[in-house]
Amino acid sequence: MTRTVALSPSRKRLSRRRQAATMVAVVALLPLLFILAAMVINLSYIQMISGKAQIVTDIAARAAGRAFVETGSESAALAAAQTMAELNPIQSSELTFAEGDLEFGISSRNAKNKAYTFSNAPNGNSVRVTTAAFADGAGDALTPFFSAFGANFEIRPRCTATNTQTTLDVSVIVDRSGSMKFAANESSGSGTPASQPAGWSWGDPAPPNSRWLDLAFSVTAFCEELDATGKIEKVGLVSYASDVTREVDLTDDYTGINAALSAISQSFNGGATSVGDGIVEGIAAVTHPSLARPWASNALVLMSDGIHNTGTDPLVAIQGAIDRQIPIYTVSFSNEADQLLMREIADRTGGKHYHANTSLELAEAFRKIARRLPSMLTE
Repeated sequence: MTRTVALSPSRKRLSRRRQAATMVAVVALLPLLFILAAMVINLSYIQMISGKAQIVTDIAARAAGRAFVETGSESAALAAAQTMAELNPIQSSELTFAEGDLEFGISSRNAKNKAYTFSNAPNGNSVRVTTAAFADGAGDALTPFFSAFGANFEIRPRCTATNTQTTLDVSVIVDRSGSMKFAANESSGSGTPASQPAGWSWGDPAPPNSRWLDLAFSVTAFCEELDATGKIEKVGLVSYASDVTREVDLTDDYTGINAALSAISQSFNGGATSVGDGIVEGIAAVTHPSLARPWASNALVLMSDGIHNTGTDPLVAIQGAIDRQIPIYTVSFSNEADQLLMREIADRTGGKHYHANTSLELAEAFRKIARRLPSMLTE
């Protein structure tokens, strides 16, 4: 049997007063709860907005760094950063980059597991971008999701990103096969190059207007492009025909490379085209235990004017580069070059392929590679 306990009138009044007091307390706390909820949402929203601002700053730094190494112009670097900000608005507002927001200098490290350090310097390898102008009040501000205590406040994060052309050990792998004695617009199956002197034979100086002389000029232009910047590259030279020769070990003194090219020009011997063996030797050159720098990144620059026809299969040879994450930048020269193979080598290793039909195009291809060698965000 269930028993019902009846409350006395006084106890009923006490219970009602307690309920009323609880309701009053809840009503009184509601504004505070709303304020606390708004603050939590705002904090999360501010973090999200600041994260987006950092992403845009990273993008702007990459664009500025690329523009600077390709043009050497600080104004072009600033314009590139501003363009990226315009293309990536936040809350329909744009980050503002002013001239003082870009610093130009050198970033370096002394081990692969160490961070890069930046210092201001002319002709450097790095561009550091900050949102200082925006943080100090330039441009439309970003706003929180909710007003705080009835008053709006502005979100103006100060973000920093540094784009660095990485320290590189580079092996340039050049074709000195028999077809390189012909001019770029000639067929190597035509018999004798038009510029070949009477009585010429293998071991004599390369004929005038030959592809080889065009190549030697282009590699010199490549080294000059590197030497004109603050990038810290060591360059080695490998040549291939039927055989492969490591002409110059990694060095930051490019005069030795020019001397080796000149020696081949003075005694041109030709041969078959062993692209794959050239790649194998190039990989060995940039990973040499006593010559390659342990903190440097690696890259290969491979040139060919013809079709691989002897030695290691190039698509087998590149596996060593893939395993070591070494990009191969390829240059095919003349209509006789195997462009499909050279493009595949570049694509599969993370490099870029260039094709040239003239000596001027060849030199420009090498200059572009020098300007486009790998970069990274280092801050």
